[in-house]
Amino acid sequence: MPSNDGTQFILAEPVVDVGCAAMFEAVFKAQHDCPYVRFSMKHPTVRVVGWCNDRTDVLEIECPDIETFTRIEPGLQELFAWGGSKVLKKTFGDKNLQVVMKTCRCRKIATNISDVIEKNSCLGIPPEIYYGGWEQHRVIGFRESDYKKLFEELSEVGPVEILEKRLIPEKSIQDTFVVSLSSVFSDLTDKQLNSLMTALDYGYYQVPKRISAEEIAAKNRVPRTTYEEHLRKAESKILRAMAPYIRMYATRTPAIEQTAQIVTRHRHEVSGD
Repeated sequence: MPSNDGTQFILAEPVVDVGCAAMFEAVFKAQHDCPYVRFSMKHPTVRVVGWCNDRTDVLEIECPDIETFTRIEPGLQELFAWGGSKVLKKTFGDKNLQVVMKTCRCRKIATNISDVIEKNSCLGIPPEIYYGGWEQHRVIGFRESDYKKLFEELSEVGPVEILEKRLIPEKSIQDTFVVSLSSVFSDLTDKQLNSLMTALDYGYYQVPKRISAEEIAAKNRVPRTTYEEHLRKAESKILRAMAPYIRMYATRTPAIEQTAQIVTRHRHEVSGD
């Protein structure tokens, strides 16, 4: 409840230590009857990554090649149209399609995995991944009993495989919301990883740069254009994977900052300060 001394809230009840050491993180994949999983079963080599805020869906579809994109086009159109959603934006990249939907369609799924997660007092960490005919989730939980109840209920929905589980002993929950390294680096090829590591080792990313891309390519006896292509693709994949987390911190765009400065200056001029 509000306080009278400037503090935003006062706890009505004393704080009870519920045992932070029991907090856990789990990654699992499940199969159940929903359009996303059906699409993934039909097109197992296509990776669909989804973010949702209960109003808008953002889907990212990754294909191994342009031929696959062409082949799955009818299925994609059917997936986009399911539930009456309206496509607001489509962006094409290197083997990548990003689609923004106007309405959230999660609640239209008869058995929604996210609902099962919330029902059992766990927190779902986006994104959701659909690949190889499975739907993959990452969750944070606070009690072992919640963990057991969660997977008991999920097993009633369909096949479930626990990919990873670890205890989180940290006292601060914000430290648990880290970026999954596999989600950032798993899509990079060996050549892309090697080009990135070489650039780091030679000081390419230092300010100022200690070496140019052309010099690195010469040291490794590869054409400059080939090396730069591997490096740019590595950078692009990492930034795309990090984009949702970057946006969480980029709360104010330059345009908003500029508008705020103009409004502040105008107020000072009117008040005569």
